[in-house]
Amino acid sequence: MEATMAKEKIERKIAVIFATDVVGYSKHMEVNESETIHNLRECEALLSGLFEKHDGRLFNTGGDSFLAEFSSAVSAVECAVEFQKTIKERNANRHTSVKLEFRIGINSGDVVKEKNNLLGDGVNIAARLEALAQTNGITISKIIYDYVKGKTNYDFNDLGLQKIKQNEFHAYDLLLQASQKRKIKRDRKYPKLFIAFASAMLVALGGYMISVSLTSNKLDSTQADSRAAISSLPVILVYPFDDLGTSETKDDLSPAFTESLISSLSRYSRISVLSSSTSMDAKAKDAKDPLIKKMYNADYVVRGSIQTLSDQSRIQMQLTDLELNKVVWTDKVDFSSNQIFEVQDSIGDKILTHLQINAIEGGEVRSWAAKYETAERLTLFLNSRKEWFKFTPDGYKNHTDIVQKLEGQMGADNPALYNIKAWNLFLKRAVGLAPDLAENGMEIIRLSNLDVAENQDVTAYILRALVEFRLGSKDCDVSKKYAQKAHDLGSTVDTFIVSGTIWVECGDLKEGTQFFENALRLQPNDSGWNLTKRLIPMYYLQGEYEKINDLVEPHIDAVDIAPEMLAFLAFSTNEAGEKDRAVKLLSRAKGLGLSKKSLERVIRDPDNTNDFISKLSTIGDLE
Repeated sequence: MEATMAKEKIERKIAVIFATDVVGYSKHMEVNESETIHNLRECEALLSGLFEKHDGRLFNTGGDSFLAEFSSAVSAVECAVEFQKTIKERNANRHTSVKLEFRIGINSGDVVKEKNNLLGDGVNIAARLEALAQTNGITISKIIYDYVKGKTNYDFNDLGLQKIKQNEFHAYDLLLQASQKRKIKRDRKYPKLFIAFASAMLVALGGYMISVSLTSNKLDSTQADSRAAISSLPVILVYPFDDLGTSETKDDLSPAFTESLISSLSRYSRISVLSSSTSMDAKAKDAKDPLIKKMYNADYVVRGSIQTLSDQSRIQMQLTDLELNKVVWTDKVDFSSNQIFEVQDSIGDKILTHLQINAIEGGEVRSWAAKYETAERLTLFLNSRKEWFKFTPDGYKNHTDIVQKLEGQMGADNPALYNIKAWNLFLKRAVGLAPDLAENGMEIIRLSNLDVAENQDVTAYILRALVEFRLGSKDCDVSKKYAQKAHDLGSTVDTFIVSGTIWVECGDLKEGTQFFENALRLQPNDSGWNLTKRLIPMYYLQGEYEKINDLVEPHIDAVDIAPEMLAFLAFSTNEAGEKDRAVKLLSRAKGLGLSKKSLERVIRDPDNTNDFISKLSTIGDLE
């Protein structure tokens, strides 16, 4: 009955979706926060006026991003053109260091209406088109192009078929000026600046980082570069740094430092770093960025220089997005010359931190940035999530240390910290360090209530939903109402994961599965394989074995693949009649640490776990 009622609430329609956000918003905030916010509010007012003029409706915002729906493709395009022209004129006439620029994506497709919000692939593809657009540009889907090509006087540039994440679409640039014409070809899984760093650990409520050290999973340069070339993970090349020292030291320091930086970046299992031999090959060929992208399948290149004067040294560096053909970050580090090899980890962390902050799509990172106000605090928060998902006593200790640092900087009673404090107590409880569970639970409930009362944002309501379900009334309907409030404010990875957990445990497996699928669409990197491991048993229980194959096969060669994933793939492979391959897959899973206990953690039901192990026995004993 519950599942039937949930389905009856779903309202679908076809809509034209207009998506836009500010280019380089975080950088503007760093330079001049107050002026940036003031400028954004003025641009938002302009945009709202244009939406009204062209019969559009704003249905979601997230800091510097805006989503609107139109009933007419022509109206949406005319609105976009007028907005970009207005912004260009505005910037030309303003005497300020903050001149905001926008990207716009427009798509038409099927959407799901949830109160005043819209969800679904129609919205997702509009967001992907916006991310694909140039600065001050407008990128549209083919369906929009087909609607407007004979009804407007604009010129268009065919970008061809694009595949970003799990979305595939044909894209066109609307040419406001001839210089905007470009030729790109995207055929990789991730959009620009989508870096799936294990250090970021940004899959909320979802798993833990599986680190792969260089010593335990050593690959020679040929193997590493081969893996990088075929990987769906982002690929980085560190170009040998220029040595600006004396003639005696010139070119001596650079190779050693390049090797050291590559080693530092290679600690992260969710990116591919090309080997030092590849870096030297690029230098020998004097390879420019287009050639580096073509020859080595690189997505990013790190360049820089080392300058030594007396006992002081300076490293200057920049990161280039090879798809955009654009420098996206620069920095410099000063240090004593004898510290040269002590700073490579901090430099690697700087690169990764920059990218991880810019990698998150949607409103989550913007809401976090608003709460924590500075890049330093935001980085502390991101690192706290990494520690949380270790799900260990040491992880709890490190998480607590970060919470205390944030309290020292922001004040112990700062409402922005209610959420992270509640999660800290959740972790304390989970790892068995809470001496009084009743007292622990009451404090979590108190902080959750304060979070809702003070902040009333997505993170507050989704925390409240889980608190209600685990520690409060444990009433499915009440918990679902809080989850729905979170969705009304913005459907994030967190909201989908918590909702999926509640719906599944309340007996609605199919609806819960859909929530987790939506979470995976928003976070396809799936650090720690958490979402994948949650979805696979759901497919198994519903007899959807082909979906298990679809989920696991693309990652079959990943060095950090979870053994439980291989176990389910072994099962589905055997069901398909490939017993020999199934036996090999199960053997590999056992070698990676597969056990009854690890399966129980994934399947979350003793009876279903025993049933699965029984079925596996036809291809191998788990003991």
